[in-house]
Amino acid sequence: MTEHKHVKHQPAITAGISNMIRVKNAHLRYYFETPLYYEAGRGIGFEVYKPPYVTINEVRIKHDRLPDTLYIHVKDKITSLKELQSGLNEQLENDLHSENPVKVKTTLINLVEETIKEPNISNLEGAVNTMEILFSEYLRNRSVIDKLVNVISKDYTTAMHSVNVMVLTLRFGFFCKYEEMETKRLGLAALLHDVGKIKISNRLLKASRRLTDEEFMMMKKHTVFGYEILKESNLPEDICLCALNHHERADGSGYPNGIKDISHEAEVIAFVDCYEALTCNERPYRNAVSPYSALSHIKNELFRGNFNNKIYEHFVRSLGG
Repeated sequence: MTEHKHVKHQPAITAGISNMIRVKNAHLRYYFETPLYYEAGRGIGFEVYKPPYVTINEVRIKHDRLPDTLYIHVKDKITSLKELQSGLNEQLENDLHSENPVKVKTTLINLVEETIKEPNISNLEGAVNTMEILFSEYLRNRSVIDKLVNVISKDYTTAMHSVNVMVLTLRFGFFCKYEEMETKRLGLAALLHDVGKIKISNRLLKASRRLTDEEFMMMKKHTVFGYEILKESNLPEDICLCALNHHERADGSGYPNGIKDISHEAEVIAFVDCYEALTCNERPYRNAVSPYSALSHIKNELFRGNFNNKIYEHFVRSLGG
């Protein structure tokens, strides 16, 4: 690959900072077609640091021989996201072959974070490719999903939750011996079930207290937002409905529509979503609980008619391998 020497004579662009997107240093290696800019100074604007079709040398990244901050122009956002997803998916394959579950999960979280920043047709194709990679690796190494389930991070975000729900759902699907296509679609639906949270303010998502009734009403809209986003991106209706219905309950006590009749896929994701939140989501007002305590809690919900008993039984057995 060609290393780009610092370009001093490229013309500056006069775009304001609002038209520039800051790039994470850890992601710089993935950009080839996308030009990168640095802030030349007040009144000067931004100058090209890396022009298109040139890569940044790995040694330069490793030793941090870079401007403090590099940017992408908003006009290059779609190209940059495609490149980043492609690079991260390639990194995911390498991590899977190294059999290091911590690296795999970190890459998966990066992928989900970038996907839900700007969910659209082209970006969600990257999520489909991610599922293909995970499924292929599972066929090669059956323990890969178990290893991912066992890696728990304290850095709890929507992306982390989505990845956890996906790997638990995939293990459930593999345990139940669903057909290959059905398992892939179920895993993809799990990965994208909370995509609607992109339209919910961080103030609510990261609140260190219980939400007020009014705030909770807004939070509940993430299900409708998720359905709309996936529908606009031309994903299959069953995947869109999982985003819409993963908080519905069998007794009609859920939201957003209080319906009882939802798809089996949505029921599975609803169950796994609840289990994962209980066991992993540590809050100032609520401690995460052990798997046994979470299953006991959910069993009580079964008696109230909130969950499907067969899913409960199969999920418990899937946890035991």
